[in-house]
Amino acid sequence: MNHILLSRGILASPKMIPYFKPYIHKNDKVLIVALSHFSKHIDNEDTYNQYYGKGGEYYQKMIDSFFPYGIKESQIEWIHYFKDNQKTAIQKIKNADIIYLPGGSPDLFMLRIEAFGIKDILEDHQGLMIGSSAGAMIQMASYHISPDFDYPAFRYEKGLDLLKGFSIEVHYRRRKKQKAALRKVNRAFHHEIYAIPDMGALIVTSEGIKCVFPAEKIYNKKGVVKTL
Repeated sequence: MNHILLSRGILASPKMIPYFKPYIHKNDKVLIVALSHFSKHIDNEDTYNQYYGKGGEYYQKMIDSFFPYGIKESQIEWIHYFKDNQKTAIQKIKNADIIYLPGGSPDLFMLRIEAFGIKDILEDHQGLMIGSSAGAMIQMASYHISPDFDYPAFRYEKGLDLLKGFSIEVHYRRRKKQKAALRKVNRAFHHEIYAIPDMGALIVTSEGIKCVFPAEKIYNKKGVVKTL
């Protein structure tokens, strides 16, 4: 499986298209796993549909994101939180070449994945997995949450058993709380840590990890590589 890790949904950015085109093909079938919403913002089916449903803000953003790669709206499916169940979700995952994990709440995302009973089949996917923000974080077998508006305290969480041996910091802006969190992760694990600013990306394949600027490695196993 190949992985594209993002902080924002920037697939359609002209700068990014050349990096991603080798992995995204015009005949690919895409599945958006739309289970990452914050309950405090989207708490019923109507508000969910206004955002993820056809004509909604996020729906259109995803259609537009894959358009530069020749992928049509008819090639994009969604796991719908209120309409799908384990059986339909599993079938959609099996049909997909590309799985897209949206941003939102990483811990709620994992809870819903487990409640749907689709964790194992997501981990068995053999195609491309793209994740933005929370969708990037949960691709890590173990990930950390740095303090921010939604999460006041640093903590570790369990994600999908896909990527391990390194950590990522999404939405990296050199904030003091982010720097303190990364120092904590470095002391705990002594492994590589990558910072992904909003316009950067990581591409993870069997050949290694490629940083798309301004994403960069800021810690290696011996300590700081870049100035925080």
